[in-house]
Amino acid sequence: MKPRGRMDSLNAAVGDLAGALRRRRVVREPYVRLHDEDGRVWALDLDTAEAEALLDAAEALVDATAARSESRK
Repeated sequence: MKPRGRMDSLNAAVGDLAGALRRRRVVREPYVRLHDEDGRVWALDLDTAEAEALLDAAEALVDATAARSESRK
């Protein structure tokens, strides 16, 4: 087994960083999960009107909370 050179270490670090960025991007993608009274969970297709309305409402809540937080500073 040959020792790792500088380029090997650099390639490994870049690969780790790229993987972390990919995972972070996936986490940030919007989704709509619904829970029923029995605890079952399902996700809505983001192309539906229902999902779009729920995402718009969630975004408005986040914006309102952020604005209120900024006004308290």
